[in-house]
Amino acid sequence: MSALPSHLELVQGVVLPRPVGADPVLDFLNTRSEWAGRGPARSEWLTSYEALVIWSGYVGLLSDASVFRLIEQAAVKPTDAARRLAAAREFRADLYDVLTDSAAAGSFDAVARVIDKAGARRRLLAVPADGDGFRAAWELPEDLGLPLDQLALLAADLLTGPSRDHVRACPGDACGWLFLDPRGRRRWCSMSTCGNRAKVRAHAARTR
Repeated sequence: MSALPSHLELVQGVVLPRPVGADPVLDFLNTRSEWAGRGPARSEWLTSYEALVIWSGYVGLLSDASVFRLIEQAAVKPTDAARRLAAAREFRADLYDVLTDSAAAGSFDAVARVIDKAGARRRLLAVPADGDGFRAAWELPEDLGLPLDQLALLAADLLTGPSRDHVRACPGDACGWLFLDPRGRRRWCSMSTCGNRAKVRAHAARTR
């Protein structure tokens, strides 16, 4: 098998893009290529519900045990799993529109509906603290909706927090991946991909 490009990694038998967004929500949006529109991508890495779950574990949103249990659930309920994957992809497209200020009519409302639904599903629990007593923590049901619920709530934090002003889109050809740029110094999603390609093109143009 030939080596994967530097921006990809093989994770539990699934090829996934390496995180470059400095935020799991942005890395979720970067699980497809060519954000020139809402049509089919040249490369789609969330090719199955299992890939979505494995990706969630890869970026630290799910434990290994949760990944295993959700894959088991998906095998028992394949139709439901496929529906959850489609919902995640639709949320991804709507959220990309919102974060790039190119929202089609209804994109913001669609994102808000998914976030509201996820918020209604979480429960506030008392969990033991390190010392005496308890502390409060949110918990979401560990069912097939969990990956999207987690991403929706994190998206709400991003949209309403200070990081929203630091979201940038890579200007590389056929890219459009998003990343955080709090210092205003970053241009490319990755120097090893879009950055190097731009350097090669610039060098070729100078030597013609």
